[in-house]
Amino acid sequence: MSLSRRAVLGAGAAALTGATIRPRSAIARSGPTTADWAALGASLGGTVETPGTTGYDTARRLVDPRFDHFRPPAVAKCVSSADVSEVIRFARRLRIPVVTRGGGHSYVGASTAASGVVIDLRGLSDVRPDWASGTAEIGGGARLIDVFNRLGAAGKAIPSGSCGSVGIGGVTLGGGIGMAASAYGLTCDVVVGAELVGADGRVRAVDAKREPDLFWALRGGGGGQFGVVTRWRMRTYRTGTVGTFVLNYPWTEARRVAAGWQARLIDAPDETWSSCQFASDGRGRLTVRISGVVLEGDAAAEAAEIARAVGREPATAKLDRRPHLDVLRDRAGADGRGTELVGSEIFREVLPEAGIATLLATVERRAREGRPGVAKFKRMTGAAGRVAPEATAFPWRGVHTMLQWLVMPGASDAAAVRDGYAWIESGHRAMRNWSAGRYVNYLEPSPAALPRYYGGNFARLRWIRTVADPQGLFRSPYAL
Repeated sequence: MSLSRRAVLGAGAAALTGATIRPRSAIARSGPTTADWAALGASLGGTVETPGTTGYDTARRLVDPRFDHFRPPAVAKCVSSADVSEVIRFARRLRIPVVTRGGGHSYVGASTAASGVVIDLRGLSDVRPDWASGTAEIGGGARLIDVFNRLGAAGKAIPSGSCGSVGIGGVTLGGGIGMAASAYGLTCDVVVGAELVGADGRVRAVDAKREPDLFWALRGGGGGQFGVVTRWRMRTYRTGTVGTFVLNYPWTEARRVAAGWQARLIDAPDETWSSCQFASDGRGRLTVRISGVVLEGDAAAEAAEIARAVGREPATAKLDRRPHLDVLRDRAGADGRGTELVGSEIFREVLPEAGIATLLATVERRAREGRPGVAKFKRMTGAAGRVAPEATAFPWRGVHTMLQWLVMPGASDAAAVRDGYAWIESGHRAMRNWSAGRYVNYLEPSPAALPRYYGGNFARLRWIRTVADPQGLFRSPYAL
C-alpha cells in the first residue's frame, strides 16, 4: 500500500476539520452459530475456544483481572499466518469484528472484546537468530522474556521494554522503550521487515520497499488497527556484561535529584540509560530512586556522574556488573496477574524548577491520601532521539524525557480504578504547561485524547488506517 503526498495531506485536512474520512459499512452484531465456529476450528491448524470449551476461560483472560467480565464469542488460537488469514476471511464473510491478542497486557483491555473473534497469536512464538545478517525472525505472538532468552543463548538481544510477559507485537507497534534505547534505539527502530495479514485476509511481506506506508505505520503507530503482524524481522546487537546501579535519596533532596538527573542526560553517553522515580508507597511514605544500566561499561563511574550532577551523595547505592541476559531476566519480573493503571507525559526540554515543584506536589498529595502512586522519568535522549522524525510513526524524536504515571492499587474493583485514574488525570492537568504529548504504549481509557499520543503523525496514521481497513474490521474504541 503506497499513498501519494496529496492523499496524505487530504487526510490531514479532513482530520483537522473533523470531516469523516472512513466510509465504513456497519459490522453486524449478531454472531456466527455454533456450527460456524466449529467449522472455523476444523479449518485451522490451531483451535477455536468458545464458551463452555475446556480452554476458553484461560484463552479469554488478559493479564489484568478488571477485564475478566469480557466474554468474547470465540478465541481463535492461531499457529500460523494461514490460520490468521482464515480467521480474518471468516470474520469478513460473517461481518463480525476482529481483535488481536499478543501478550494480553493492554492497559485498556484493547486485546479483548464482548463481540467478534479474538485472534490469539501466542502460538506464533518462534525466535530464530540469523548470524549472517545480524537479524532475527520473531513470531508475532512471542513473549518478550522468550525473545530475550532465545536470543541471549546466541549472545544477541534487541532493544525493548522490561516486562517479560508482554507480547513482542504490542511493544513494537507502540515504540518500545527500554534499557538499550539510548544505545540502539527503540524496538520499532530495529524492525527491518514484517509479515502482516491485512483486513482482506491476504498475507503481505512488509518492508521499506514493499508496502512502505504500512512499514512506516507498524513502527510506532500503535497496535490492532493496520493488520495482524505474524512475524517480525529485527536487527540484533551483541551482548556481554552490563553494569547496573540503584541510587536512593531522601525525599528532602527530591528537587535536587530531579534537576541533577535531567542535567546529566545532556552529556550521558549512549551506552547508559536510567530512570528517575518519585513515589508514594500508599502509607504516606515518599521515596526517590534513580536506577540504570551501563552496557559494557562502568556503573560506578556513571553513578558518580549522576551524584555530581545532583550535588549530593545518595543515602544508599547498589552497584553490580552481571551478564546481559541475567539483567534482562531480573528486569522482566515474574509472571502473574494484577491491575496496573498508567499514564504518560512527553517533555521536549528539561523540566524547569516550576515544573519539578508541580510534579513533586502531585506525588506528595497522593502520599497524604495514603495511596500508592509513581511518577517515573525515563531517558529519551541518545540513539532513539537521533532517528529522523519522519522515518517512523513514533512521533517523539529529539525529546528529553518521558514521564510514566503508575498506580498499582492492589485491587481491580471499580472504585480503586476510578481513584487511580483520577490521580493520573490530576497529573495531566498539573503538567499541561510542559507536556507535549503521551506514549501510546501507556494508553489510557480516554479515546478523545488519541491525537495526543501521535503528535504530528496523527493525520497520516489515520489515513493509512483508512486505506488498510476501510470497513473497520479491526474494531477498537482506541483505533484511529
